[in-house]
Amino acid sequence: MLDPIVKYFWVLLVAYAGMLGMDRYELKNTELESQKNLNDSVPPKIAKAERELKNVQQFNANLEISKARVKEIGKRIEDIQKQLPSEIADAEVENVLATLATDLKMLKPNALHKGETDQGLYFSKEFSLDVKGTFLQGLIYFEKLDNMAKTGERILNVKYLRFSESDVGDKRSRFVVLDITTTLEAYRYNASFNPGEN
Repeated sequence: MLDPIVKYFWVLLVAYAGMLGMDRYELKNTELESQKNLNDSVPPKIAKAERELKNVQQFNANLEISKARVKEIGKRIEDIQKQLPSEIADAEVENVLATLATDLKMLKPNALHKGETDQGLYFSKEFSLDVKGTFLQGLIYFEKLDNMAKTGERILNVKYLRFSESDVGDKRSRFVVLDITTTLEAYRYNASFNPGEN
């Protein structure tokens, strides 16, 4: 009876070895699938990391641009503060307005201070000017005011302007005399302004 078992024992060994080989094959196949899934998930992670790196590099570039802009704005604020005195001498501004008109041979310049308004960072002060002159004299007058602002002497903003026909002079003349009425704003820096309060 043992004889047939011993005779076919090799078959059992081959079957057992085959079964062990199949288990080993399935284990290796599972590891291979797991590695393949891991490899499939790595490229999206790399792409995501590359996008995040680009975003960080773009942020750094924008940060440098922003720093440059802040420096430029600081310089502009300093330039504007130089143009905005801490006090406005009403008589001085009225004199400047009248002198410009007189230099252009305009008639009857009358410059008056109107009032001051708190605008937060600065105060605006209004001046009215009534003068008689030709249209060309009026244009040259306002060009001189513009040049004063460009050279940093003083900022004067034209708030209101009206040209009307005057009763002075000859109506048939090539250069008709006009009544020029304007309201100008001068500005002064508000030293007590605190931007954190708003």
